[in-house]
Amino acid sequence: MQAGSTLDDLDITVRLSDNGDARITEVRQMSIDSQGTECYIVMGNLNGSGIRDLAVSDETGRQFDNIGEWDVDRSRSYKEGKCGIVTKSNGYELCWGLGAEGERIYTISYTITNMVRAYDDADGFNFMFVATNINPMPDHARITFVRDDNEPIPQDKVLMWAFRYDGDIQWKDGTVVAETASSMNSDNAMIVMLRFEKDFLHPTMSEEGSFDQLRDRAFEGSDYDTGSGFFDGMETDEILFVILFLVALALSPFLIAAYIIWMWRNRRKAKSNLMWYRDLPYNGDLKKSYEVLNAYSWTSYDKENLVSAIVAKLVSIGALAIEEHLVEPTGLRKLTGASPQMKKLIAIKPLELSEKSPNKQLLRKMHNIFSNAAGEDMLLQPNELRNWMKKHSGSVEGLLTLLKPSRSVSACNTDLENVRKVFGMELFLEDFTLANERHATELGLWKDYLVFAELFGIAKELRKDMMQANPEYLRMDEVCRQLNDSDVLPAFTMAALAGIGDVEKANSSSRSSGGGGWASFGGGGGFSGGGSGGGVR
Repeated sequence: MQAGSTLDDLDITVRLSDNGDARITEVRQMSIDSQGTECYIVMGNLNGSGIRDLAVSDETGRQFDNIGEWDVDRSRSYKEGKCGIVTKSNGYELCWGLGAEGERIYTISYTITNMVRAYDDADGFNFMFVATNINPMPDHARITFVRDDNEPIPQDKVLMWAFRYDGDIQWKDGTVVAETASSMNSDNAMIVMLRFEKDFLHPTMSEEGSFDQLRDRAFEGSDYDTGSGFFDGMETDEILFVILFLVALALSPFLIAAYIIWMWRNRRKAKSNLMWYRDLPYNGDLKKSYEVLNAYSWTSYDKENLVSAIVAKLVSIGALAIEEHLVEPTGLRKLTGASPQMKKLIAIKPLELSEKSPNKQLLRKMHNIFSNAAGEDMLLQPNELRNWMKKHSGSVEGLLTLLKPSRSVSACNTDLENVRKVFGMELFLEDFTLANERHATELGLWKDYLVFAELFGIAKELRKDMMQANPEYLRMDEVCRQLNDSDVLPAFTMAALAGIGDVEKANSSSRSSGGGGWASFGGGGGFSGGGSGGGVR
């Protein structure tokens, strides 16, 4: 990655022509350093579409010279003020010279021919507009779809879906807007699929088959519900349970007993003759440990515990801190002339994670939600957090996707050694006073123990045991002291869970049906365009 180069904002406008062509305009706000010679956009997998009419300008209004076929090996000074295209076996690279260092704004426009295709039942496309592994990745990206004649896109003429980024897609005042809710990483992309009613546009290129076939392929691996079957998206164990339950209602209670015996045997295999496990299961991966607890639970394990553990983990690594600040009165207290009061708030700190850090996506997502809710002062109160989450459902729904467990009992049974370590640590923390863990070698893990205690739902008990075992350490270590706070962290966790609950209640089947909503982290298969790579080189 170019250490000093950043892509602060990527704003893409897609102007749809009646014949199915699309005029793309990308505005890239960047900070450019001395490394590299050019920027480029990867455009592959075009499936019969073409690229023409490339044009580039910068923040001064200077129009770059289009020199045609581009030579990537030329110098930075030669490329300055020029643009061109590299023809590849699977598509193109749209290139332009970096020019001077500093804060730069590049405006790139080009036409993709036949992007919208005619299908038997509708017209539309599934297209990757932002590729994976762009270097640097955008901090923020937005794609706006409009008609080239400036007529509005009627809401009843278009259905919309989006894939592989944290954010949403919505119909807004005659346009369709796909927008990220957090900084993109190398695994993200922006794939958008739009379906138009017949005769809204008149594409010149036709595809065999139906648009529904394109949609079904894109839905594979996504969290969109195809609605094609009652059991879609269920794990094998869940399907087995539902079948047994329904049959039992009609036939016999003995089938319920069979399920109970099956689950009892699996739990016994995982939990019998446990020894204390003092290290961190799955190298500290909270999500994997949560999935184990969920799989072997009689019903389902409460995601409240995972949210609590993620918040506690952010505190333990210094990305969140409990601080006292003077807070001005609001509402009735303000009207009555009440004085400012000192309150404990969450202060947002920088999040620093290594490439090998477990739960990177979850930690980044939660930290991003807390940061955006806090605003410019980077100080957060519980009511601010819930109110922000209510207004930014796309970001919250992205968090829900990350929280969803993906492993069943059958999958966990193939990994029994690590499964037993999870339950062994739970037993160890429950017996903490018996273990007498006060040695210097163990104290270094106390922060992690407090985090995992949140996951196991025994944090209150462990805090008491630690105070009994070594109260001096808990008082002297700042992070442990904050994790030991029995008022502030639970209040913020409950606010986060309330915000999640608000969004869950507001969800409906309209998202999967094309009415817009949060993007799916997975899926999007069968797309055209995009690829991997691009940025500064």
